Amino acid sequence: MSNLLLEVTLLEREFQDLVAAYPELAEDEQLRADTIEGETNAEVVLSRIAAQILDAKAIAAAQQSRIDDLKARQAGSERRGEAMRKLALRLLQAADLPRVRLPEATLTVAKGRDSVEITDEAGLPAWAWKTDVTKSVSKSAIKEAIDGGLSVPGARIKTGEPTLQVR
Repeated sequence: MSNLLLEVTLLEREFQDLVAAYPELAEDEQLRADTIEGETNAEVVLSRIAAQILDAKAIAAAQQSRIDDLKARQAGSERRGEAMRKLALRLLQAADLPRVRLPEATLTVAKGRDSVEITDEAGLPAWAWKTDVTKSVSKSAIKEAIDGGLSVPGARIKTGEPTLQVR
């Protein structure tokens, strides 16, 4: 990476030197492209950069696939653990034992926790309800309005930074 960074920095300087030596390159894109191709190793460096971009994309996809597999395994492990908890609880309840001490762990039948069960939402008083209000800006609606010729106070269209497409 640092080697590529150095090469890009050197190429930027070479480009500036070429345009300074041959001012006509500044105005003629095709001549500039041909000169850069013939006088520099820019295409070799760009090929190496493109290969690293594609490699990074492939590695990221493989990592995501592995993460997805591990999440599925994690969910399976969590389900197995919960099933084992239920089996242990059944045994302790069947034996009428509140606690068993084992070398691996101490298993204890805990009292169930109180929670609210809603039996009739329509019968609930007004104070029992909460109102969740989410307010967010609709950039797509604003863009559509501006593109349609409307002026939207507090908003404007901006052009983002150039990006690189790799196909």
